[in-house]
Amino acid sequence: MTTTESQIKAYVQRQMERTEKAIIRTLQYVGERCVISARQYGSYRDNTGNLRNSTGYVIVKNGNIINNHIDTSTAGGSESKKMVEELAPQYTCGIALIVVAGMEYAATVAAKGYNVLDSAELTAQALLPKLLQQLKDKSK
Repeated sequence: MTTTESQIKAYVQRQMERTEKAIIRTLQYVGERCVISARQYGSYRDNTGNLRNSTGYVIVKNGNIINNHIDTSTAGGSESKKMVEELAPQYTCGIALIVVAGMEYAATVAAKGYNVLDSAELTAQALLPKLLQQLKDKSK
């Protein structure tokens, strides 16, 4: 064998990092599409703009936020930031996408039958399996 063990380990590590970056980019794309969908198709009347502005996403790796796409310059964004900071530590293993509508009344509005994050969830369910399959196919 002409390849040393350290070279093999370095190669495997590079491939793992490359794959992780591709997964994170994919989750960013899905997160952006989810936010667009939630804001565009939210079926509620948003008097203050806070609920729509509170819609955002983060990417979490092993319980730590590694990618934050929440506009904290708005009241809604500040509420979302608090929410994801509470949720992120629950995802202690692997990489996760968290999409939120951070206003405290978001669940109440959704419970009344309005689309707050429903379209975002449908978007994620439609996109993510296809995109992850494409990543898998590319890695063969």
